[in-house]
Amino acid sequence: MQFLQLITISIFFLSGCTFARKEKDIDKLTYREFPRRTEEEAAVIEWGHSAVISALDVSVAHFGPQTSQAALLEVETRPILAEPLTGIDKETREAVTKFDNAEEVHGNIAVVTNQGKLDGWTMAKIAMKSGAAALIVVNFDTKHPDDIYRLQVPGEESSDGVDIPVVMISYNSANILTTATVTPEMEQEDIINHGMPERVRLYAGGDRPFFEDVAPKRPTLYLIHNLLTPEECNMLIAKAQKKMQTSSSDSILEMTHNTNKMHKVQTATLWQGFWQLHANKAIEERIEQVTGFPAVHYTDFVVNKYEKGSYWQSHYDVFPNAIAMATITIFLNVGDEPSVVYPNAKEPIKIHPKQGLAIVHHNTKEQRQDLDMDTLHATLNNNGINTMYIAQKYILMEPISYARRIFVPIFTMIGLGGFMVQVHDVLVEKFGAEQGSSYFNKLCIALPVLILLLIGQIFVNQLQGSNSSKDNKQSTDKAKKKGANKKKD
Repeated sequence: MQFLQLITISIFFLSGCTFARKEKDIDKLTYREFPRRTEEEAAVIEWGHSAVISALDVSVAHFGPQTSQAALLEVETRPILAEPLTGIDKETREAVTKFDNAEEVHGNIAVVTNQGKLDGWTMAKIAMKSGAAALIVVNFDTKHPDDIYRLQVPGEESSDGVDIPVVMISYNSANILTTATVTPEMEQEDIINHGMPERVRLYAGGDRPFFEDVAPKRPTLYLIHNLLTPEECNMLIAKAQKKMQTSSSDSILEMTHNTNKMHKVQTATLWQGFWQLHANKAIEERIEQVTGFPAVHYTDFVVNKYEKGSYWQSHYDVFPNAIAMATITIFLNVGDEPSVVYPNAKEPIKIHPKQGLAIVHHNTKEQRQDLDMDTLHATLNNNGINTMYIAQKYILMEPISYARRIFVPIFTMIGLGGFMVQVHDVLVEKFGAEQGSSYFNKLCIALPVLILLLIGQIFVNQLQGSNSSKDNKQSTDKAKKKGANKKKD
């Protein structure tokens, strides 16, 4: 597989001109624009116990209790599949007045789907008449299985008519909910409550991370709101500002690439590896928990600075010796521009900046290691008044070597970071990307050992020199004493 990956990368670089000719004029495209979700709608459905907690993102409807009314929104009870599940009577094809299993629904959370094309407000009214404590509407969209949105109040209706919480969950989330208590060895008759938990808790999400589906494929792309807190964003900016420089060439070690397509963009690589402070470690753990990507595959953050007039032309996240399996792009400060665009998507996508918002796109095709050509992306011209900082973290196919994670940050801390980059680039140029990187990893281990041996040798030499001086002094003192005794005689 590694050989095939290298062939793919080679073909990509050799045919770069061909790809460039096929690029679209990104300024003339009609885009689907994101983000669309907001903190005001973000809520959570949770179940489990202290050891294992499962949680699903949900979107609170425009009617009923809102996230700002936390006490009214919060419900903890049993989820029950409504009958009929769509709210439509099978014989009359009209909306039912109450659910057929209203007695079971009473005091619990009713679960329905939008397959019957009933609006959320009407389904909420049916749930209320059935005595439901809350309503979950499943967005039965198999083409966009992670998509959710805020249910609207139809026409002239008043939002005051609904007093129970109403939320939407995605198709995939519904599958998780209805298999929560199912194990592989279970028989159908052993499954209780359609596989749903005995109790779930609905509550406002607050400032916790939540997802927004953008494209399930071509490219696979989604957003994570609040992945970083404002304090964490400001911390990364402060660290990067001291190291900003204009990159004139690509560096595999620093994970800078396509620098020839950057215009007035400055970059800084924040070497951390194993030597992370508590705040940095918390970020890594959160990213691992939220995305599911193992932390050992993460590169360190690369922060790009976009002043007015800065931009990064259309490019792929491909390095001379690797395709990044996925890329996490995070907006670090507040501003209106620049946006990140994906012109090759089936429907071109534009994502506007929002502090702490992360864009996650998969660079490779599903279950394969070859490049997904629909991941072509660009950072548009910063026409705003604010200087913007955008961070990237790349998820590599192979784990990052322990040698690099341990020793490169140390060399950087003692002022040898630039020297190590030059050494790495020389090795790669002489021996090729794969072998050169392997030699560099070995050098990362050997160099500290040599330095320790050198320090040890210097210490031994000083110790021997000190002992020799003492011996000479003692010999001189003896000679003087002997001479003095002869004079007395």
